[in-house]
Amino acid sequence: VTTVFFLATMLWGWVAAWVAQVLFTYTFGWFVASPTRLEFWNGYLFRLLSAAPPSRYVPGISVTKTATSWRPPKEVVNGKKGVLVVANHRSFMDPFALGSAMLPLETKYVAKYDLFKVPFGGWAMKRAGDLAVKFDKNKNKGWGTVKGSTGLLLEKAATQLAAGNSVAIFPEGTRMGFDADRCKEAAEHVSKLAPFKAPFFDLAKKLEVPVVCVAIKGTDDVWPVGSNMMRPARIIVDVAEPLETSKFDTGEALAAAARAKLGSMYHALCETY
Repeated sequence: VTTVFFLATMLWGWVAAWVAQVLFTYTFGWFVASPTRLEFWNGYLFRLLSAAPPSRYVPGISVTKTATSWRPPKEVVNGKKGVLVVANHRSFMDPFALGSAMLPLETKYVAKYDLFKVPFGGWAMKRAGDLAVKFDKNKNKGWGTVKGSTGLLLEKAATQLAAGNSVAIFPEGTRMGFDADRCKEAAEHVSKLAPFKAPFFDLAKKLEVPVVCVAIKGTDDVWPVGSNMMRPARIIVDVAEPLETSKFDTGEALAAAARAKLGSMYHALCETY
């Protein structure tokens, strides 16, 4: 029952978001100052109509943000000053839970290139200005990127951040439990998280964009790795105060600090809930 309700809500959300984006683009969109500003509003519509409903209205699934979570200031919510949101990754449910919990903050997501081809959902992602990453299945056990695509991805992310839009990433690169080697690497680190990919932290350092760590617990209870069936469960989201990039000498140091911070946040949620 949970799976049926989830899929129905998700598909309805994709169609509703795309239709709303098209209507907005060809009405109020004529008066929007720039393409990135239009993507800000289209992104907000996508998150509101597509990410939030499966997390809020499917029976048995709930997303709760901790009372101590950081609340983004008005300038960040309004798309005047961007932040880099980084979250742990345990399930396909993560983007839905994160998007719902972060509203009214709208963020651009990094997602697989193939997802942008999906009717309505992928079309809405493209209008939202989400960022496509191309993976090479024959490189680094399936998690290397196509040559030249990382530079283009970072260039587009820099454009969004410079315009005041926020960006959200899952820096582990894949879901925990999907890749045995990454699970081993995670187990050997105090954070119990897979190594964070550095390029986005280098970019945040370069642009002096604050990094916001978000711990998510319970999404793998709703949608476990390797399963196509969803189950009722409670999801808890904790949002930390931003890490100021000026306090770190390099992007690598920033990535290490974010990994340690996010790991401690996730373990604190596991102990509390």
